[in-house]
Parts: sequence; C-alpha cells; structure tokens
Amino acid sequence: MALRDAVKEAHDKAEQHRFVKLLFSGFIPAEVYADYLYNQLQCYSTLEAKATQLGILAGLEGMERTYAISHDLLELAPETVRLHPATVAYTQHLDTLDEKGLLAHIYVRHMGDMYGGQMIKKHVPGSATMYDFENRSELIAALRAKLSDDLGDEANKAFDMAIRLFDEVADAHGISAA
Repeated sequence: MALRDAVKEAHDKAEQHRFVKLLFSGFIPAEVYADYLYNQLQCYSTLEAKATQLGILAGLEGMERTYAISHDLLELAPETVRLHPATVAYTQHLDTLDEKGLLAHIYVRHMGDMYGGQMIKKHVPGSATMYDFENRSELIAALRAKLSDDLGDEANKAFDMAIRLFDEVADAHGISAA
C-alpha cells in the first residue's frame, strides 16, 4: 500500500480535530497558539537533532523548523506555556526509533508544514515563520525521494501522537468541538 494511502485515515482524523479547526479558523488566541508552539518546539527539536545526528536531513537543507518555531514563540511572548504529557511521551518515543522510524515522523510533521501549514500560517497569530520554506518545492521532492511505502505504521503512530497533543492542548484551554 502506498504511504499516502496508509496514512489517509489518520491524516483525515487529524485534519478534522477540534484543535486543527481552531488553527484554521483565524480565531485562535495567541496564548493557546503559544502553548501549542512551545510543545511543537520540544517535538521538533528532538526529532531534528536525532535526524541530523543520523544524517537523515542530508539533502534536505532548509527543512529544519526548530529555529523558526523558536522565533514564532518568542514573537508571541507568552506569559505561560506548559509541557503537555503527550509531548513528553512523543520525545521519549523518538528515542526508540531508527532512521526509518524517524523518517516517518519527518514525513508527517514536515510534509504537513509544507502543505497544510501554508494555509494555517494565514490564520494564526504572529508571523508564523515555521511554515515558511525558501525552497519548498525542492524540499518536497527531496523528501519524497527518501520515503518508502513501509513507513506507514510509524507514520500512523506520528499522527496518533500529534492528535493526542491536540487533545491535551484543546482540553487545557477549554476548546470544545465546533
């Protein structure tokens, strides 16, 4: 089964999540978005450090989002953010993965930023530089060249863990279904 088909159900579930709907609404409060970004920073910095160490990001220069997420978070200057249990579980899970497993998470997160992130950035507070890619088309092609159809199981885990974080952020801020 093609990777895209293997993750379709999880992708659709994530896309329909109440938190994601808030991201697209244009009405997400800055403090809620900052809380989410703080947790994204932990996830991406762990993922990208491990991927860099193993050489997975070679040929994907400009893919890294850690610096941009830091910039976006500093721009919002949140008074409070919290580390959610889903983020801790996610970063611990990354420690157990080999190159293929990490690549599945890069696929879910970074490909999502290069596609859906292009719409999200128009609706969130701040400049949303985490969704800006200088060479987006080239990065998409280079990442696709590294992918294989056997990444589906781990990519689905990446979606499940992202949805768990959506749940926790939404619950912490009293975001109900639309």
